[in-house]
Amino acid sequence: MKYIEDNSRFVIGKNKKGEEIDNFQVHDVVLKIIFEIDRVCRKNNIDYALGFGSALGLYNYGGFIPWDDDGDIVIDYFDYHRLSEALKKDLGDDFSFDCEDVNKRYNPLIPAFKVKYKHSYIKEKNSLTLPDHSDCKGIFVDICLFMGVPSTLKEHKKLLTKSKLLMPLYVILDGFLHLNPKGIRKSLRKYEEEIATKYKDSDYVSQTVIIPFQEYPKKFVEHLAFPKEVIYPFKEYDYFGKKIYSFNNIEEFCRLRYGEKALKIVDKDGNVHDPFEKKNKKSGHIAKIEIF
Repeated sequence: MKYIEDNSRFVIGKNKKGEEIDNFQVHDVVLKIIFEIDRVCRKNNIDYALGFGSALGLYNYGGFIPWDDDGDIVIDYFDYHRLSEALKKDLGDDFSFDCEDVNKRYNPLIPAFKVKYKHSYIKEKNSLTLPDHSDCKGIFVDICLFMGVPSTLKEHKKLLTKSKLLMPLYVILDGFLHLNPKGIRKSLRKYEEEIATKYKDSDYVSQTVIIPFQEYPKKFVEHLAFPKEVIYPFKEYDYFGKKIYSFNNIEEFCRLRYGEKALKIVDKDGNVHDPFEKKNKKSGHIAKIEIF
């Protein structure tokens, strides 16, 4: 899109040789992962959608947020095991995936799946507090679970309390003491299933309630839950020459989640402008990176 062509290169990190790896190189890899997830989901009749930053990138820029360094996809909570089995069976040889079904050290306080590109390596900035216990530590796309939640923000926030209280203990045991917090993981998963079942028919949906930091960053996040008709049914959108699914009303999702100030600006002459100030254009996850 013309309004992001100028000055749209962002340095994501440096490799061992000291060479800069930019957003275009990382986006090429993330796009491969997204297209592979799309292929596996279509083959196995699993509904998915670009979500969160990837949805905002699709709406604002027709693709990626230029300075973003990963991808976000959403599936329904009750499709978790179906997707796990599909990835085990059909994921291509260039890719790997991590989740609790295949990795008993998987942290329940992060998105339910990470699908990774094997021919890459990253070290995340939060690798001490949220260590990656998998064999493959490549560039990734997060797959998050959406479930029914209460209709009021007060009730919804109350449901997040358990994971917020358990997160510091989990981090100490897992990240600093290198222990496996099996009991906490089991408790969180049981709680997640109870809430998902209780609110299965709710008119509001959101990311699973065991993700504790949904309100971060506070300067952007406006809503934690969304009317079901904003999210479902997922719709196809043009995306780098292919059809990819995202939310039913992607504009309204982005408005509710990130606020009006995060949406692209269209002036009286029909020209489109980037809503983000330069100081907010920073990649967030990566400390070290290699693409092989």
